[in-house]
Amino acid sequence: MESGSRKECGPEYKGEPRRGKLAIPFPMVLRHSMPPLLATISQAFRDAFAREQRRALFGSILATLAVFAALHLGVSGAIDHLRPESHAWLLWPLEILGNFAVTWLLFPAVATAILSLFLDGVLARLEAQHYPALPPARGMPLSAVLASGGRLLGLTIGLNLVALPLYLLVPAINPLLFYGVNGYLLGREYFDLVALRRLDGVAATALWRERRGRWLLAGVAIAALLSLPLVNLAAPLVAAAFMLHLVTEASGLAASSGRDASGTRSTG
Repeated sequence: MESGSRKECGPEYKGEPRRGKLAIPFPMVLRHSMPPLLATISQAFRDAFAREQRRALFGSILATLAVFAALHLGVSGAIDHLRPESHAWLLWPLEILGNFAVTWLLFPAVATAILSLFLDGVLARLEAQHYPALPPARGMPLSAVLASGGRLLGLTIGLNLVALPLYLLVPAINPLLFYGVNGYLLGREYFDLVALRRLDGVAATALWRERRGRWLLAGVAIAALLSLPLVNLAAPLVAAAFMLHLVTEASGLAASSGRDASGTRSTG
């Protein structure tokens, strides 16, 4: 049953052959198939704001705004509760830290977790539009999606708390540290949400390792989108479309769908 289900999900990524060993041809894997990041982001914006995605876009924005407001209220309440009466001067630093925690640390992970609840439908519509020859994806169980979102939130909070002293004491490296940490986390999370719909765990890990630098750059771009005011409301959907194109092209699935790495349809 397992082997049959994998056949229905299309070709599995095997990774590039190691040097010194017999090279096994992998016609579905294009070694230089990842399109330029800026061009792919531009396509992802068009995809996110397309008519077919408006319901998902507005739903994601409304849900994100609601959770964002709840986070602000929760952090504000915690600050009011923790503020020492005899040290009123602490209010200003606490408010700055609270706003930083909500806007920069919690928002990307929470917004991604919200989108993941209806991500499969979004990606299915994008695949039908851009890669129509692909067979149906096997998808991910809701429990796995929720676990993935919880893991992202936990790692985001944990790693950024570890980095907090450097944020405060070495402000010169703040952007590099923030986008490095969160770029890795978001890049890996969106990669997994997209790749594991069609590739098994071993194949997805091989693809991640083979192009690790590229996925990190993609994650930094996603972190940047999620840190821009207003843009960050639509950024989760844009990031999902962005990663879908990158993963589909890099894994060779685009070739099996009759589309080459430049994004044009193959005529045969």
